[in-house]
Parts: sequence; structure tokens; C-alpha cells
Amino acid sequence: MNNFQRLEEEQARQYDAVKRQQVQNNLEHTFGLFKFIGQIVDVYLPAMIGVLISAAGGNSPDSRKTGINRPPSEGGDHPGRVGPHPPDGDPVRR
Repeated sequence: MNNFQRLEEEQARQYDAVKRQQVQNNLEHTFGLFKFIGQIVDVYLPAMIGVLISAAGGNSPDSRKTGINRPPSEGGDHPGRVGPHPPDGDPVRR
């Protein structure tokens, strides 16, 4: 084997390693982008759907909740008046 053949093999090995690293980096960047887009969709899509439902005149799922979880400024019960509920069958102590 002469020097030119050795050089050719060495360049082929280096090219394969460089190309493989480039492909791996591209895949990592692509997966990172998809993960970022998925997180944005996960956070903002439910809120956006609620806004669209409210704009169309419908009731959002949050509006069906009782007044216990609403702050007193919105007409909910004061937290001091509504505490944790005892298990079924236990008497209510006040």
C-alpha cells in the first residue's frame, strides 16, 4: 500500500466521523426545537382554546367551578369561612 492509498483511507475515516457528528448535531438541534415547540403548545394551547370559547360566548370549563376556589373579590367565599371538609360521616366541628 502506498502513501496515497493510506492518505485516502485516512481522509475517508475522518470524513465519516465528521459527517456522523454533523448528522448527530443536526438531530439534536431538531429534537430540541420540537421539544421547545411542544412546550409552547402545552402551555398556551389550553389557554387559547379557553379564550376562543369565551369569545364565542360559551362557558369555559373553569366557569363551572363553585365559588370556593374564587377569590373573595370575585364573589367567592372567604377562605376563613370555607375550610377543608371532613371525611364523609365525621361531624362538622365549628
